Amino acid sequence: MTVLRSAAGAALLVNAIPHGVSGVRGRPFPTPFGDPPGVGLSSPRVNIGWSTANAIAGAALLRRGIRSPGEVVGAAVGAAAMAALTWYHFRDVLAGGSGLRGIRNPRPAADGAGPPPRVLVKATEPIAKALAGHRWFPLWAVVHHRGRTSGIDYETPVAVVPTRDRSVVLIGLPWGAKTNWARNVVAAGGAELSWKGVRRPTASPRIIGPVEAAVLAKPLFRPIVQRMPAAIALQLPTP
Repeated sequence: MTVLRSAAGAALLVNAIPHGVSGVRGRPFPTPFGDPPGVGLSSPRVNIGWSTANAIAGAALLRRGIRSPGEVVGAAVGAAAMAALTWYHFRDVLAGGSGLRGIRNPRPAADGAGPPPRVLVKATEPIAKALAGHRWFPLWAVVHHRGRTSGIDYETPVAVVPTRDRSVVLIGLPWGAKTNWARNVVAAGGAELSWKGVRRPTASPRIIGPVEAAVLAKPLFRPIVQRMPAAIALQLPTP
């Protein structure tokens, strides 16, 4: 929880910057209060208010300071992830696009979700690869899998959703059930997972819907998986 709090606090402080700068310069800028939310322009006064709210919330979350290596990493990841997301979103919106709203409502695909935008993947992939799998950052892992047609070995960083059952690893699939790495794992009947500093085998992979994923997830994370079109559940070996 302290790592998550550090990540959220740093992310909020980063989000305060573009709104505050635009407000001080007297320029309209997108906020959640625009029409449509996050895309429509809001007045400089609204931007200053939104920046202030983000800064206060971020400072409150970080009021105890950053004390452990895990919290340092959490803050760094939160800040970098928010910087990448705001860069992608506002760059696209100011160019006439819909930013992250276009990701949430992509062009329909066969399974109801489209592939991730390449620019967003490239912006966040280096951070994920550098931190995933380490003992001091348990929310990220690396899935080692083999292409079901190419036979090529891959290493994919993923976000692990904490579950009520420690023998089950749950990974959200925000881009849908046809996510390539997940299909590779299902086709192979399992994969190795680098997680918490240990590389371990997994078996019995199942692609499940958001309702079942929410039942498996810890209460704090249920709203997250409920918003995803699918997830994959893998079984860890019994100690």
